[in-house]
Amino acid sequence: MLGFLAHRWPTLAGLAAMALSVADEQDGRGQALIVFLAALIYLGTALVGRPGAVWILFGAAVVGVTVVRVLGGELWTMLVAGAVTVVVLALVSDLPRRPRLAAVQIPLMLVLGAAALVALSLDPVLGTCLVAAALIGHAVQDVIVWRANQVVTRSLAEFCAVLDFTLGIAIIVLLFV
Repeated sequence: MLGFLAHRWPTLAGLAAMALSVADEQDGRGQALIVFLAALIYLGTALVGRPGAVWILFGAAVVGVTVVRVLGGELWTMLVAGAVTVVVLALVSDLPRRPRLAAVQIPLMLVLGAAALVALSLDPVLGTCLVAAALIGHAVQDVIVWRANQVVTRSLAEFCAVLDFTLGIAIIVLLFV
């Protein structure tokens, strides 16, 4: 049993992250940050071309968000500026000519990033629904990436699939309770 649990640590970590994310959740639009960061981290990893770099980028994103919040900076301004920079670098690199699953990270960043930003401007119910749809959509991508064993490590794809899917469902359920 412990061997199984040790092997499934990304699933357990994803469930724990979901639980922490919805604790005291009043408005699902707040989870737009997770959608945006997930897409940005995947794109950054695809750009670097080293799936193992994903956990470093994940850690850097968590630290970066924490520092911006502690210093009272404009988080979304920083995130959008960072995303624009990474998208431009991706477009001028060879990423658009790499295998499809890596190259598709560029339009996915644009679509999921836009969904996250639009959700913030919508009323709470519509915004929550848009964030939930984006999370579940990213979970589908996580499963595809996990099965292909490309773009990011399987451990991150599993963690992200569990987090994205369960969080998407949870914020919809919380609308009605």
